[in-house]
Amino acid sequence: MSTLQITGAAMLAYLLLLARSAWKQGEMRQFLRSLAVLAVLCGAIAGTVAAAIALDTR
Repeated sequence: MSTLQITGAAMLAYLLLLARSAWKQGEMRQFLRSLAVLAVLCGAIAGTVAAAIALDTR
């Protein structure tokens, strides 16, 4: 396994533990909403980086 795969597996395990905790505390909606916000932020950063790379290669 590469370092990237190990990191991805560790992140997935951490998110699953957080989801389990949220489920037990009855806060699953809040967890999913926070996860969606995180996904949007990561997407915005990735889009900005991709745009910068595309504009720089011209």
